[in-house]
Amino acid sequence: MSDANLERIDDLVDEAWDLPHGEVQVRLLEEAVRLADVVRDLNIMFRTRMSLINSAAFSGHTEKAMPAFAWCLAQFEKEPDRYQHQEHSLLWSFKYILHAADEFPQLTRGQVEELRDQMADLYDRCGYNMRPVHYTRMGFATGIGDRQLARESYESFRSVPRDGMADCIACEADGEIEYFDLVDEPEKVVKAAGPSLIGQRSCQEVPHRTYAFVLRSLAQLQRYEEADEYQRKGYRLIRDNSKFLVHVALHMAYLLHRGRREPALRMFERHLPWALDTFYLSARFLFYVSAKRTLDCFAGSRRKKKLNLPQTFPAYNPSGSYDLAKLIGWLDGEVNALGARFDARNENHFFTQDLVERLQY
Repeated sequence: MSDANLERIDDLVDEAWDLPHGEVQVRLLEEAVRLADVVRDLNIMFRTRMSLINSAAFSGHTEKAMPAFAWCLAQFEKEPDRYQHQEHSLLWSFKYILHAADEFPQLTRGQVEELRDQMADLYDRCGYNMRPVHYTRMGFATGIGDRQLARESYESFRSVPRDGMADCIACEADGEIEYFDLVDEPEKVVKAAGPSLIGQRSCQEVPHRTYAFVLRSLAQLQRYEEADEYQRKGYRLIRDNSKFLVHVALHMAYLLHRGRREPALRMFERHLPWALDTFYLSARFLFYVSAKRTLDCFAGSRRKKKLNLPQTFPAYNPSGSYDLAKLIGWLDGEVNALGARFDARNENHFFTQDLVERLQY
């Protein structure tokens, strides 16, 4: 075992946790995991992976958290006594994986439920109740547009008391807000969001997400003064973290609803690199739907427009002058392909029909 490698691992982890969540933090912890594998000390391999799981989940890279979590879970199942001190962190991380499951159409519904069954079994053996199991099922059902499963899971979730493995109250409220939005109850959306919106509860991602979630419901209720304020406040919180790509799409949709096409266009330019890079395909889909609507607003009055788009964009033009019809066609192709993948996995038409319509309010 190299003392130099051990020292370097500690330095990388310390450096990572001095940084905000994001790409650099994730890369530092990936390097720490690589060196831990060279050292071949199981405890260090476990510890560095747990750090990576946490960072990746909060940096918008759950695809990188998944293999690290699978390794840690397998090790824990083989030697639970050895990793007893990491039990709570591991069980908590299980929720990160399931919270993001709806983002990946390559995961079948059956595979997601197998994971959730494994989570339920592990929680039960470790002395925790099923509230998080029902809560993550509610979130998945909401994300795939299965209203019946969402209602059943919501009722089950609400029937089980909180224990030490429950998500924070602010996060649970956001889950309820998304559920109420799915079942078209805007008054309940706004009521559930209330304490977060006035600062009575918060966490790492609340009220960041909450501001975006309430915009459509406030618009439905004609409460535009509040909605405009929350749109301004909310976007400032999320504009520098790619994890919030979904929420950027919701802000764009609201701006278009209010006829503010120029700010929506600036969001498209600024955040297109996030959409191109992300492995969160549901987020990419929603962003492209809002982006297509944004460009549609300009296409009626002009054929070309100057845009600042990244060189990684497949239709990049060095001149910066873009044919709007061609851009819209490219986005339309991406939306149709992604929507078809999700609908096939979800066994419904939620993406290709319902979600598109919900963003066009």
